[in-house]
Amino acid sequence: MSIVLIFLFGILFLAGILCIKPRATKDVMWKTVLVWALYGIGNAVLWMGVSFVYINASVGHAKATSTAIFLFGGIAVVVAVILARLLGFIGNKKVNDNKSVQA
Repeated sequence: MSIVLIFLFGILFLAGILCIKPRATKDVMWKTVLVWALYGIGNAVLWMGVSFVYINASVGHAKATSTAIFLFGGIAVVVAVILARLLGFIGNKKVNDNKSVQA
């Protein structure tokens, strides 16, 4: 199972880089650095949480496993939402439609 998790981490890490790279290079420098830092932090938190849950679940620590799921999962979701907002996947994009403006 640990080999599968390592393989999955590598695939998701490279897929994230390929997804972020075209969008991150279009903005100003500070925003690009922030996006890549959030990506690195988010990946680190997510996979530390996965390994923590995997280790605790294998030895039978149910309370530590459930706490880790909520703690690491919650932090990873918050970082992912912030990252998606910075990259423009989430947000209000107002489109001026000339057809609906005509009276």
